[in-house]
Amino acid sequence: MRDYLRILSLLRPYRGRVLALMVCIFFASALSSVGVTAVSPLVRILFVDDPAAPYREAAAEEEAGSGAGVGDAVQAPPVAEPGSLEQATEKIVPGHLERWRQDFSRRFEAWFYRGDKADMLMRLCLGLLVLYILRNLFFFGQDALRVWLEQRTIHDMRARLYREIQALPLSYFSSARTGYLMSRVIVDVDAMRGAIVGVLTKVVSNTVMVTIALTLAASVSWKLLLTTLIIVPPNMILVAWISRRLRRGSHRVQEEMGNTAAILQETIAGMRIVKAFDPTGRESHRYDRANHRYYKAFVKLKILEAMSSPVSEILGILTAVLIIATGGRLVIEGQLRPDLLVLFLAVILWVIAPIKALIKANSTLQQSLAAARRVLEIIDAPKEGARGGHRKEIAPPSEALRFEGVHFSYNGVDPVLRGIDLEVPAGQVVALVGPSGAGKSTLVDLVPRFHDPTEGRVSLDGVDLREYDLVALRSMIAIVSQEVILFHDTVVANIAYGQGEIPREQIVEAARAANAHDFIEALPHGYDTVIGERGWQLSGGQRQRLAIARAVLRNPPLLILDEATSALDTESERAVQDAMQRLMVGRTTLVIAHRLSTITQSDRIVVVQGGRIVESGRHQELLDAGGAYRRLYDLQFHPGGESDAGRDPSELAR
Repeated sequence: MRDYLRILSLLRPYRGRVLALMVCIFFASALSSVGVTAVSPLVRILFVDDPAAPYREAAAEEEAGSGAGVGDAVQAPPVAEPGSLEQATEKIVPGHLERWRQDFSRRFEAWFYRGDKADMLMRLCLGLLVLYILRNLFFFGQDALRVWLEQRTIHDMRARLYREIQALPLSYFSSARTGYLMSRVIVDVDAMRGAIVGVLTKVVSNTVMVTIALTLAASVSWKLLLTTLIIVPPNMILVAWISRRLRRGSHRVQEEMGNTAAILQETIAGMRIVKAFDPTGRESHRYDRANHRYYKAFVKLKILEAMSSPVSEILGILTAVLIIATGGRLVIEGQLRPDLLVLFLAVILWVIAPIKALIKANSTLQQSLAAARRVLEIIDAPKEGARGGHRKEIAPPSEALRFEGVHFSYNGVDPVLRGIDLEVPAGQVVALVGPSGAGKSTLVDLVPRFHDPTEGRVSLDGVDLREYDLVALRSMIAIVSQEVILFHDTVVANIAYGQGEIPREQIVEAARAANAHDFIEALPHGYDTVIGERGWQLSGGQRQRLAIARAVLRNPPLLILDEATSALDTESERAVQDAMQRLMVGRTTLVIAHRLSTITQSDRIVVVQGGRIVESGRHQELLDAGGAYRRLYDLQFHPGGESDAGRDPSELAR
């Protein structure tokens, strides 16, 4: 119920339309229910010689002070015996309400049952015509408002979920599959559609119809109605059992759909590798197994869902049989008019449809709630920067970036960083080197607050980064990594990504600084060329230079270069390296590099091993020390030959 109330809170901004929807639902449902009452006067007009006789007799008896009950007042039954069911129900209905009902009924019947049968039939037909025209107008308003509210709230939920996903920390994406997240945004949010407005509409509409129908049935005969309701308890028990199974089954279906979507996304994203390394069709078999599990779960759910309708149908037939048997006996004994038995039977049979709709609405609700829980898991997940945002202004750093006693662990158990103390003076280039898995990338990820330290702090100009506004902090940082992320858009849009409206001249100038202008001009449409998903139309070096142009255009005071040239050929590396050298001038820069030749001119080189800083200094100092850096250097340049200690670093770089 709490999850459902959270879903309904999406309607809060549209209270006026929700109120209009409730009005339309009430009148459409009420008019549908009232239409059933035409059965009794139709039977009397067609099959009774003098349809108005019972009402004249009842009026005469009322004037004589005889009084009458609710359902049997029309035929003037004998006074109820003490302790009987009829006498008990007379005490339930307040006297003034009963007198008002009888007065209204007498006036209406006096107007309706006048003239000959042809006049009565004409009045009945005209009344039904007006009734159903109004009913359909209200139904139109109900459907129009329902569709608008459903689509609007789904639109709002998708927009909110997209923002929530963007606010998740990077650690969340390390364990969550892309296909699962896509499934939640597309499939699960769509599955919530029924719960937001559809179920609410069905519940209110059918509850109104059921209430009016039961009231009509009670006005005919309470004894007959209570006899009919014997079948309700087993029906409710069965509905509760089906509901529990439906909820579990729906959750299973959504999970299997997410798994299938995840495999599909992974296969499409890695199609090049799949084609090269999977000639036996392993991925196809994996997808087939996931698809088969989804198929089995879905069929099982739909079979269970289909059970609710025939079961309720059977219960409805049992109800009709009870009515005919019990009501027929009352007619034979003279306690009930035949036309009222026909009316009662019509009302009860008619009310089966709203009851079935309520059962089906419950089925829809359980499936929607299963999807809603998956969506709410993302909304409730801890977001990045939850402790930040206290300072709204941030100035370009004038002092140092410091790591002070920094520890970090992704899972809270296995440490990745252990007691890091590091100072990066403003405007200097500090390179981080070390074996794979040493913690270099994790260390630089703390600067834009992709993660926060488990212990210790990272500060800028003496202020903990967690005290800065997250958006303002990241606006000062540019990142160029080995894996370049480009979008299916033009070259201009990719260079200016995230920076709003930028004059084209500035974009071209940034491309020139990144050694990218010449190859961009050679593209089919120059700067307006759409480069495809992830920039697949470009080479690795061209993609890297676009990423550098993006960083140049941003003009950040803080720069992070994460193995930006490790996957490039020699010619591309030189072009990219030249662009990066210009980019680093005057900026506080952290460089992660495996190719030591690219960082020999750094102001400081820091060697990281096992999550700790083991050495720090300039290139020649570290070579002379003969420690961890020297071993890395020799492994890279002279895996089996003589040492190059003392040689000119620039010569080695060449």
